[in-house]
This record gives sequence, C-alpha cells and structure tokens, in this order.
Amino acid sequence: MNVVGSIPTEDEEFTVAYVDKATCRKVQVWPVPEDLENWHEVDFDPQAEYMGKWYNPDSGSWFSDTEVERLKVVAARKRAYATTTDPLFMEWQYDQTPESKAAWVEAVAKVKLDFPFKQQ
Repeated sequence: MNVVGSIPTEDEEFTVAYVDKATCRKVQVWPVPEDLENWHEVDFDPQAEYMGKWYNPDSGSWFSDTEVERLKVVAARKRAYATTTDPLFMEWQYDQTPESKAAWVEAVAKVKLDFPFKQQ
C-alpha cells in the first residue's frame, strides 16, 4: 500500500499513477502527492503495455518494444565488452603490439556480430 510520506520497499509494485489536474501533463507514481485533491488517481498495471509502450518503474520512463529490445542489446554488449574486449584492450595498451591490437579488434567485431542492432 502506498502511503503519503512512506519510502517504498524494494519489491513494492505501484498500481496507481497520479496526474495533476491543472495541466494533465505531470505524472508521478511515487511519492504519493500530499495534495491529493489536486491530482487524478489512475489505476494501472505496471506489467501492462499502454499504447505500444512499457513502463519501467526504475527509471520512471516509458519504452516501446523496439526501445526495450535495443536496451537489452546494449546491456548484453556492455557485459560482453567488460568480460571479453576490455581485458584485450588493456593488454594492447600495455604492450602496443600489432598482434594484441588485432586480437582486441577481432573481439570487438565478434561482440558486434553476436549482439547486433536491428536496422530500422
């Protein structure tokens, strides 16, 4: 349950959004506004899709399916770079040999092939 002035727990799921009555442009999920008489309460399912977009409560943003897929690819690439290419880059920076540079460039190309961005 969302209570004015309370801090949400990590596993708390919000089911109400508040839209300001003055402009109907400002939306907030947390914290619960103290002046509830100036806000519309809108029930929503955080897991549901609205107008082709998904709500991310961590960032407070809405994403389309293509944006969600792009973010997944970005996250996968970051993980792959950190575990595969970054050590090879540091090795190349240390010894500056053409072989170590080629190994790093090859690893970067492989990550890009393994986690491609779809063409729009």
